Amino acid sequence: MLGLVYIEWLFALLVLVVFTNRYIFGSALRVADGRTLANYDIDPPVWPTVAIIVPVYNEGETILKTADAFNALDYPREKLKVVFVDDVSTDGTYDYLLQIAEKYPWMVVRRNAKNVGKRLGIKDAVLVTYSDLIMSVDSDVIVDTNVVRVLVRHMYTTGADGVGGCVFVVNANETWLTRMQTVKYWVGYHFLKNLENAFSHVMCLSGCLTLYKRSALLAVDHDVERRTFLGDDVKYGEDRFLTRKLVERGYKTRLCFHARCFTKAPPKMAGYISQQLRWRRSNIVDFLTAMPFLTRFHPMVLVHYCSMQLLLLFYPVTLVVHIVRLGFVIPMILHAVIVSVFAVAYEFNKHKLPPEGRTNGIWFLAMAFVFPCMYVCLTPLAIVTLGTTSWETRGGAAPKKKPVVAIPAKAGGG
Repeated sequence: MLGLVYIEWLFALLVLVVFTNRYIFGSALRVADGRTLANYDIDPPVWPTVAIIVPVYNEGETILKTADAFNALDYPREKLKVVFVDDVSTDGTYDYLLQIAEKYPWMVVRRNAKNVGKRLGIKDAVLVTYSDLIMSVDSDVIVDTNVVRVLVRHMYTTGADGVGGCVFVVNANETWLTRMQTVKYWVGYHFLKNLENAFSHVMCLSGCLTLYKRSALLAVDHDVERRTFLGDDVKYGEDRFLTRKLVERGYKTRLCFHARCFTKAPPKMAGYISQQLRWRRSNIVDFLTAMPFLTRFHPMVLVHYCSMQLLLLFYPVTLVVHIVRLGFVIPMILHAVIVSVFAVAYEFNKHKLPPEGRTNGIWFLAMAFVFPCMYVCLTPLAIVTLGTTSWETRGGAAPKKKPVVAIPAKAGGG
């Protein structure tokens, strides 16, 4: 019984530290940071060349919309290049990529010799792409037309080596689950990384939309060459792993709140569970493998980072204790109160999103139930399946061997 009391006290301490860092210190630091960067829209003296690298696996017809969004980008065309990297898709995705190359000759299509995962697919493309900057964009993402200019300006203003954009949901009102996730994404990008951003130590820049200096990626090329855990290759959590390696080597990573892209949230519970399981594995493996390098993080970020990771492990234990004691009603009420506050905040700010990316904030109340259930069920499952090698973002096993195919660009920088 005494041991359970200690667990509850430790949990309460972790919640206090995380809550304070995220919503009090983090919000204050974001305001101060925003005032410092009031002139974030200053153009660089010379626009650098940018290569957009898009890892693709079994995206189907969706990839056509992504390409159309790239073609509409407001950035000097002679300074821009797009490289689609097909990771040996098993559906008709590669045929769609060939259509894109024919429609937009300045876009390049490459095909890996075998399925290697997102990390190595991007890594290999970087080695043969000589633009000043590399922008990583997920294959199911639609970007705002000004996103390259905004990210470049932010990088120029702050001196950052990696700058991520904000990700929002495009299928906001497809199901109750996408409605809930729409608000969740908004909360995540407006609150959860403020403290890390203030110290230019953002620990995870999303592969959905991130701009890197090519020189920084080359500096960590050896680190990402082979990533294993318990002797197995790991293909999940690539974005978090790459970002952490940059931070460990002293590079500055930031989030730009003015750069936006839109992704499709899982509309069904099976897809959502798969996503959440993958993210939990990523968090746990990242923490375990980061331990030898923790002294390289900024002290404030280090406290926040460790508290977050420990909370991930202790939260489900605490919930189970409450369930066993039949006292889970109080935690559920607390969850409902917290998500209600964020739902109201979202309602006051959703007008800043395009119509197709908005929903009713009341749907976020579902998180009061979904959030604890996901932690109780998925965190233990993530721990016992850490050795999985699956990329898991799409289904289907890839064939063993196919030739590399590269369609050369007829125009474009880099």
